[in-house]
Amino acid sequence: MRSLQTVADGVHLGALGPGSFINVVVLDADDDSGAGGMVVDSGLRWQRRRLQRLLDGVEASTHVVTHAHADHLGSTAWLCGHLGTDLAMGREDATLFAGGRIDTLQTRVGRALSRALDPERRTVERPLVDGDRLGAWQVLTTPGHSPGSIALWREADRVLLIGHGPVNLGSRTSPRWLRLPEALNHDLAEAAASRRRLVDLDPAVVVSTHGAAARVDDAWLRAMLRP
Repeated sequence: MRSLQTVADGVHLGALGPGSFINVVVLDADDDSGAGGMVVDSGLRWQRRRLQRLLDGVEASTHVVTHAHADHLGSTAWLCGHLGTDLAMGREDATLFAGGRIDTLQTRVGRALSRALDPERRTVERPLVDGDRLGAWQVLTTPGHSPGSIALWREADRVLLIGHGPVNLGSRTSPRWLRLPEALNHDLAEAAASRRRLVDLDPAVVVSTHGAAARVDDAWLRAMLRP
């Protein structure tokens, strides 16, 4: 049975499948700020049973969605009800989500697939903007993949948590980075600028809801910066 794996201090990754291509991330409560635990992203709607097993015993006060695409919030309404959490996501995506639209991909096929996988809606209690704090984590707005994509940054140990970027198809110690097609982005110029912003942070570890977590290496930097 799959279980949560600790990938950084207070950061636990659970693979929803296939393999670790789609993940959920659990962040421990922050004693210093008093912030409760958080669950980041929720996978596709048919991954609910696996998600429920991974979250068995987890206590959280906030469910954070990195961006409003169906493979990141497919089980979000259920998760919030199951754990009793508030929902937080980037302000621009929160507006689209509330209005019934998450089909922000460039290609016609991608938009049609998004509509086919359309998840159940619920209220977004906390629309996030750049610089917001979630316990020890700083919210970074990273538009481009979607209008309201966000990343979470913990400066103390330089851990970066993202929902879109190069996917590690290898392991934590031997990463193999796959850069996803640019056609999956909403705005190519904004996506490139957001990738540059994340690289400039000089992260030590990248944790993603797509692929295995890993220490940042030159191959990740090249994949992030390639035009």
